[in-house]
Amino acid sequence: MKKYSYVSIVIYILLLYSLLSINACQQNSQANEDSFRAELAQAGYGSPNWYKTIDQLIEKHPDNAWLPYRKAVPLFRRGDYIEGIASLSRAVAIDPTTYANYRGAVRMTDLGDYEGAIQDFQLAIDLKNHIDIIIPGSAYERKGIAQKQLGKYEEAIQTFDKTIKKFGINGVDIYTFMYRGIAKRELGQYEKALADFQIIIDKWEKCPEAYYHRGLVYIEQGKKEEACTAFKRALLYKNYIHGNPGGAYIDQLYEADIERMFDKACR
Repeated sequence: MKKYSYVSIVIYILLLYSLLSINACQQNSQANEDSFRAELAQAGYGSPNWYKTIDQLIEKHPDNAWLPYRKAVPLFRRGDYIEGIASLSRAVAIDPTTYANYRGAVRMTDLGDYEGAIQDFQLAIDLKNHIDIIIPGSAYERKGIAQKQLGKYEEAIQTFDKTIKKFGINGVDIYTFMYRGIAKRELGQYEKALADFQIIIDKWEKCPEAYYHRGLVYIEQGKKEEACTAFKRALLYKNYIHGNPGGAYIDQLYEADIERMFDKACR
């Protein structure tokens, strides 16, 4: 009994020490980040002096992941993806848990590197940190989208199915059902695709994307009247089109798309 108690005490002390060490590291990391932010702010964001300063900080703090990530952001914004990805990859090498999903999002959305993106999303999933803290989004959903973009529709559907099963119908983004529905439509699974778009409408009846993609299914089924009704609803809710200030989403819907299909189905 005494030996058991002694072992328990030792384990408790080790766990407590680990927790305190982790907390201290987090606090130190935040303090460093705040210090870096202040120094970079003085240099003038995006200026030559800013890049010079952040390069000096990266050289001085080679184990800090935030600095190369921070350098990558303005590079992406000005379209320099070669240097931006190189800098972000340095951040991923240091801290893949935090930055792998974000790199995957950049690879998928901005570069069309779907294979590379899938690798990043799977890494984030394996590290059990699937939520991107930089550009909100789940690595599970994004992996399915990248598979769909590669034309691997059955794999994409399987990924979406697993995601929905894991987190529940109310625990995933509603556009997960849109992407799964698109993949099903590509495979000619029209009724199953319509069911996915209906799930979105049941959750949010003003979703223009759901009506638009429902209309596309009806067009392929030769149901012109039903398609016309769907496109009318999409136009009615056009002000709610899913937008992204930083750039287009995969399968980004535009008002012109709806108008074109409305003309085809209704006139």
